[in-house]
Amino acid sequence: MSILSKYLLGGFIAAILLLSACGERTPPDHRAPVTLPLYTEGDADNGAIIYQDACGQCHQLNAGLNKKGPQLMNIYGAKAAELDDYTYSEGLKTSGWIWDAETLDPYIADAPNTMPDSKMLSDPMPDAQERADVIAYLSTLRAAPPIEENAK
Repeated sequence: MSILSKYLLGGFIAAILLLSACGERTPPDHRAPVTLPLYTEGDADNGAIIYQDACGQCHQLNAGLNKKGPQLMNIYGAKAAELDDYTYSEGLKTSGWIWDAETLDPYIADAPNTMPDSKMLSDPMPDAQERADVIAYLSTLRAAPPIEENAK
């Protein structure tokens, strides 16, 4: 068998293996689109900078890319602990919270004090304006739901 034939055969086998795995993969979980209006009590541009520094190490913004904390796309107005592909604390699961300015502000200020069994171990953010800026930024994180394949 020539080198070219071996190369083509290897590529063909790899393609078959990749395609066969596609149907078995569970898609990443995502939140419904945000329906609340933008939060305007803060500066979203400044909030994006603060977010990168204070939150970005533990939180991603893409479905299925959870790190130490869950991804935060479409978090504003969402029910707490709703993603199936992240393991939340029991307290957060049973809180009944909706992530809006009223719940985000104290949680960002000092998560362990606000939710004693919280998994969020960030430093407290005592500055109210910084928290408002982060909340304003979080309220801009809006993505449409992924397009699902039609049933065959």
